[in-house]
Amino acid sequence: MSSSLSFEQIKKKYLRVFLALMVLTVVTVSVNLLHLGGMTAIVVGIAIAVFKASLVVAIFMHLRFDDTRLRYFVYVPILFFLVLVLTLTNLGL
Repeated sequence: MSSSLSFEQIKKKYLRVFLALMVLTVVTVSVNLLHLGGMTAIVVGIAIAVFKASLVVAIFMHLRFDDTRLRYFVYVPILFFLVLVLTLTNLGL
C-alpha cells in the first residue's frame, strides 16, 4: 500500500471493504430466500460472488496498488475462464 496513507485511513478503507462484503453476503442470502428460479438465482449469486472476490483481490491482496503488468496475470486467465464457461454452457452470447 502507499506509504502516504496513515494508519487510520488504511483502517477505514479495510473497514469499508469488510462492511461491503458483509452487505453482499446478506444480499446473497436474500437472493437465495427469494427463490428467483434456477438460472436467475445462479447468475445473480455468481455475479455477487465475483464482485466479492474482486474486492478481496483488489484490496486485501493489494492488487489494486501493484504494477499494471501484474494485473494482467490475474485478469487475462479470468477472462479466458469466463469465455470457456460461456462457450461450454447455454449462457453463450
